[in-house]
Amino acid sequence: MGAYAAEGSREFRADSMTTDHRPVRTTLIFGGLGGLVCCLAGWAGAWPLFWPWFPFGLVWCLIAFYALVLLRWSGRRLPAVFFPLLVLAGVGATLPTAGLAFGLALAIFSWIRSGICYPRSVVQSLVREAILCGGGGLCLMLWNLSTPVSWGLGIWFFSLLQALFFVLFEPGRPPSETSPPDPFDQALRRIEEILDGN
Repeated sequence: MGAYAAEGSREFRADSMTTDHRPVRTTLIFGGLGGLVCCLAGWAGAWPLFWPWFPFGLVWCLIAFYALVLLRWSGRRLPAVFFPLLVLAGVGATLPTAGLAFGLALAIFSWIRSGICYPRSVVQSLVREAILCGGGGLCLMLWNLSTPVSWGLGIWFFSLLQALFFVLFEPGRPPSETSPPDPFDQALRRIEEILDGN
């Protein structure tokens, strides 16, 4: 009975280590908080006071903070995202209201996620980013972002679509989130090998 329970516990731990829903949950929470900040800033009067730099600044901050989270999940180093974020900040400072600036923001977000943090072949990266980022951008264009509330809901809806990245394209646990091997399990396996004569 004890051996059966230990085996079941080991299988449960192995299953729970291979499926992780933290990236999906974190992406949803992150988008919800970004949308909430957008709504609260609009209600506080910051939206018209700092127009047109406020919306783009919010988008830049969301991309920068999410890039840090992606770096942590993928095990990449911090300097890898400095250049893309610097380019995005420069464009936002000069052309914050242009649709081109927001299109570039989507492209740089795609570059950070599929080019730096979770690289695949060029075709795979283009396809998955066209589906998620392109589809999310198209939905935002159709959403007609005109008020702080519509921006907040749009940001949250965009994060819903981006959470699908970890469901459709990167379903496993991110590399830096994998737990180190349990020393007791390692010792047990080593003892079993010794007893079996290996």
